[in-house]
Amino acid sequence: MANSNITRGLDMIGDFIVEQLVKTIDDKGHRATGDLQASIKSVVKASGSDYEITITGKDYAKFVDKGVPKGTMVSAEALAKWIEVKGIATGELEVKNLAFAIQRKIFNEGSIQFRQKKKGFIDVMLDANAKKIFQMVLDLFKTEITVSLTNTIRKQQQTFRS
Repeated sequence: MANSNITRGLDMIGDFIVEQLVKTIDDKGHRATGDLQASIKSVVKASGSDYEITITGKDYAKFVDKGVPKGTMVSAEALAKWIEVKGIATGELEVKNLAFAIQRKIFNEGSIQFRQKKKGFIDVMLDANAKKIFQMVLDLFKTEITVSLTNTIRKQQQTFRS
């Protein structure tokens, strides 16, 4: 049976990771509609004494993170929406022409993120927060082990006194 204190603690750690991912996406200038940031969630799963934090988000998060390799045909409609939201171009014809030009460039060369092998938002977030996340997990389990040992000792003392 899962320990509810551990589950709550891991929920807090998952929420911290989500907050840091959203912040990193924004800091790297990847906010357009905010749909990606709003989609990022954490879920804690417990099975017996095993615990897992899973972070999920929109399926295109992997492309925002690592970029798109050449030979990939990205959606011109999605590019047009991005162009409009970012205010890069206005007017239907200008937006469509730019979307098709970007689509062709990505197909031929890959996205800038991919070509330049830039660190993605996940790696950037982990580089900045890995020690803190590790410390949070360590503190959580250290506290739970201490509580568990204290309770076990108290039970044993009561048994000997009886």
